[in-house]
Amino acid sequence: MNFSTITIAGSGVLGSQIAYQTAFKGFDVTVYDINDEALEKAK
Repeated sequence: MNFSTITIAGSGVLGSQIAYQTAFKGFDVTVYDINDEALEKAK
């Protein structure tokens, strides 16, 4: 199975670190969160 885009639900401490590490490995990452403020911090 090959994945090219990874979606992360939640951009808190854990979600942002998962997104960072996944992007660092070369995957396209999309992060969703219900809190816009948390999304801004994750950028």
